[in-house]
Amino acid sequence: MILSVINNFMKDKLSRKTKIFREAILFFIKKKSFKLYKIIISLFALLKFLNKKYKKKSYIKFSENLNDINKYEFKKTSQNNEDGIIEFIFNKIGLKKINFVEIGFDFYQNNSLNFLSKVRKGLFIDGSEDKVIKLKSIIALLYPFNNINVVKKFIDKDNLNLIIDDHFHNNEEIDFFSIDVDGNDYYLFENLKIRPKVICIEYNFWLGPDVKSSIPYDKNFTWETGSMYFGASLNLLCELAKRKGYYLIALESHCVNAFFIRSDLKNNFEIIDNIKYFRTPKYYSMDEIINKKNFLLGKKFNIFK
Repeated sequence: MILSVINNFMKDKLSRKTKIFREAILFFIKKKSFKLYKIIISLFALLKFLNKKYKKKSYIKFSENLNDINKYEFKKTSQNNEDGIIEFIFNKIGLKKINFVEIGFDFYQNNSLNFLSKVRKGLFIDGSEDKVIKLKSIIALLYPFNNINVVKKFIDKDNLNLIIDDHFHNNEEIDFFSIDVDGNDYYLFENLKIRPKVICIEYNFWLGPDVKSSIPYDKNFTWETGSMYFGASLNLLCELAKRKGYYLIALESHCVNAFFIRSDLKNNFEIIDNIKYFRTPKYYSMDEIINKKNFLLGKKFNIFK
């Protein structure tokens, strides 16, 4: 047992050392030749993406108190189990060709990668230069005939609609809209002027089922890796969605993303009560969840009545 723990620790330590060494090499190359740097990171990004794309689907469920729609969950190129839910929703409302916007992404896993072959028009937006370079190269090589733009931009509530208007014209309807910025998600949703058919937005399950709260708006907010201080509670997002004419139809079992359907399409789905079906990942104990929630609520939050 002890030898196993030591062995795993040494593997992690080696992995960290390897990563630091790799980053140092890439930094050196970037300073010497940005063109070569782009070629190298694009090549490795393509390999990582293809490895992800051709892996078998994962059907593992990560929480209990599930709804019927969770039967369709699976993970392919999404971060969690969003792929299956998205596929089910699209089939249910008869989407064959898709217009989408995704704000906040990783080049090898995000909510839109699994349906890129069906895209009529798409827009990825993220503030990371490296992620944009990698995803642009992947799309150029694998989806050269699809109208998909990848834009480097740090999104805030003031520039959100302007950027969308720059890419979607003449009342082009957006079918799928994903918000995952690890911070100001609530305020982006609040200021969104268009009315997509489906909205997927990240919520902070650590805040619990009842509270209506979000981090204060800060256009320069950057999430610290591993921090629980981000985003908004599910209850607050559901209240906003209702005001904007959207209904909750799915919570993927990893307890990260909520899916909302536009009011004219709601009869195709079971509408979910977000309090009754609130859930937490089963890999956390209840004591851990309570302690972390109390810690988190000691931080600065906007509380909405």
